[in-house]
Amino acid sequence: MLIQEQDIYIRLMQDEIQDYQLIAKWLTDAKVLEFYEGRDNPFPLAKIIENYKPMVIGEDRVIPCIFYYQNIPIGYVQYYLLNELPETDRQMYGLNQTDNVYAIDLFIGATKYWNQGIGTKILSAITTYLFEVLLAEKIVIDPHVDNARAIRCYEKCGFVKVKVLPAHELHEGEYSDCWLMAIDRNKSLN
Repeated sequence: MLIQEQDIYIRLMQDEIQDYQLIAKWLTDAKVLEFYEGRDNPFPLAKIIENYKPMVIGEDRVIPCIFYYQNIPIGYVQYYLLNELPETDRQMYGLNQTDNVYAIDLFIGATKYWNQGIGTKILSAITTYLFEVLLAEKIVIDPHVDNARAIRCYEKCGFVKVKVLPAHELHEGEYSDCWLMAIDRNKSLN
């Protein structure tokens, strides 16, 4: 177990078929895909294994995790250190003067748990872990500009909008603008 707080816990994804099947279940659901990956880009089991196994077995810098609410697996979160980004990417993200910066991506795959404040609990737990255990200086996240629910969640957790990243991510056949949102260690721990 990576993190446990009250009724949520987060664990590392394992190289086991059950974990891959769980992610495949979520990433073939049109409601989830509308916000994560795109409805034109489902991830059936074979694609999940191909894309996620390198992360799970440590061949990729991304750390994949599954999170639970009241002992039920309901979503996915990943984090990764951005220190090795090329200089042009560091400038785009405004990271030229900061080391030990992590990025987070997450989704609640069990849609019946949407709009209940659980995402806020998960995000708070993972940001606390990154600041206190991994000693992150800054954490960034980049939701689509039209994902109001995610943006509200991130703002509740202390993330602030830094700038729009134009045509940042291919989503459903079009490049979408995303918000670069960030939280700094010194602001989080006050």
